[in-house]
Amino acid sequence: MAAESTNLTTMFQRKPDQDPIPEREGVKSGTCVTITPRKNPKTDPRKPNRPCARSGHAAVADGNNLYIFGGYNPDLETLQDYFGRNEELLLFPLFQEIWRYNFDTSMWKRMPTRGRMPMQLASMSMLLFSDHILIYGGTGFPFGPTTSNDIWYLNLKNKKWKALKASDGNTTQPVPGYGQAIVIIDKHLYVYGGTTGWEYTSDVHRCDLTSGEWDRLFSLEELFTAKVRRNQTEPMPHIPKPRYRHEILTDRKRLYVIGGGTSTEAYPLDKIHAFNLETKEWELMVSLEDPQHGYPENRRCHGCAQLGNEGYVTGGYSGKDIFDDIWRLELATLQWTRLEARLPQPVYFHSSAITPTGCLYCHGGVISPSGDERSDSLTRIWLKTPSLLTICWERILSLIPDLHATPECELLELGIPKHLLDRVA
Repeated sequence: MAAESTNLTTMFQRKPDQDPIPEREGVKSGTCVTITPRKNPKTDPRKPNRPCARSGHAAVADGNNLYIFGGYNPDLETLQDYFGRNEELLLFPLFQEIWRYNFDTSMWKRMPTRGRMPMQLASMSMLLFSDHILIYGGTGFPFGPTTSNDIWYLNLKNKKWKALKASDGNTTQPVPGYGQAIVIIDKHLYVYGGTTGWEYTSDVHRCDLTSGEWDRLFSLEELFTAKVRRNQTEPMPHIPKPRYRHEILTDRKRLYVIGGGTSTEAYPLDKIHAFNLETKEWELMVSLEDPQHGYPENRRCHGCAQLGNEGYVTGGYSGKDIFDDIWRLELATLQWTRLEARLPQPVYFHSSAITPTGCLYCHGGVISPSGDERSDSLTRIWLKTPSLLTICWERILSLIPDLHATPECELLELGIPKHLLDRVA
């Protein structure tokens, strides 16, 4: 038995001339850790092996990978390190690229894709829809003049881009903009808010993703026009102010607007505006504060991701303060709870996503009040206690760091299930 153990140790021992491998962070529920990714040996050494610091990008996650798209960084030194001396790219401080971080190999890979990619690469919205990544809206550079109201798909199987165009003459499509928020319910895309760069909106639109047809479910302008015609002057606190860089959560009955604001204001999170999808009317709902920590402070440009009937808010910016806190909102009760864990540093304009098994990832963002310093860090926190299978798999990956490059037959002999090996094939 001792000889067999020695053989296994020798089998997976790295050679002295090989680069050391960063230790895996392990599985600790409720602890926020910063990930040290490994270098991908298949990446051209003349090209970046990980996404550089950026803000305004978007992220989604499935069971195996985190995907990030787009982003912005005007720092010339960062762009030179990333792109080299390509003058054309240095004049365009946006990133027309999609990166994939694999949870098992702990490696980033810039994904090669086919077809024309979106040009609006900042403050767009992104969701995972079946085996596609869906992207809506966004802005090019400079911000505002080149905004979008197109829907884009990236097929994760064939890596091909496709645009879903609205039919000609469709007058109910949202105006082009960025900083809106989206959700998908039963093959319908719901869009709320956003800005053109000059004006903010509080409208709600719905798109049938099978046909590309749009409906306008609520128009603030139409509501105000009707009030003027009826000579009504009473306030309407249940109608949310126009905004951008907010988020929305859903229980499939309502759309819950979480924070947001304008370039000069950040909106509160204690009272939550909810759009009733049955009545097509707004409701103002009072949430429940954390008994110890109260309510989250006003914020915009925060991260937000949903797991089941819970939403998780990370970081954000009040216009004065940058936050490093993590909050959970239970949609059934509208109860706020501040998690004990905190992000490694205050951040806003970052991206966040949750895996189906309950691991929250945050990437990048702005980390200075002046807005001139950005991060390329990747952090994670297990929001739920991982399954025993996940804990065991993580332990195997830590013991065999080159598992992805090891012959499958050797790993099968160790008793590792094939469905786990297929994850890193």
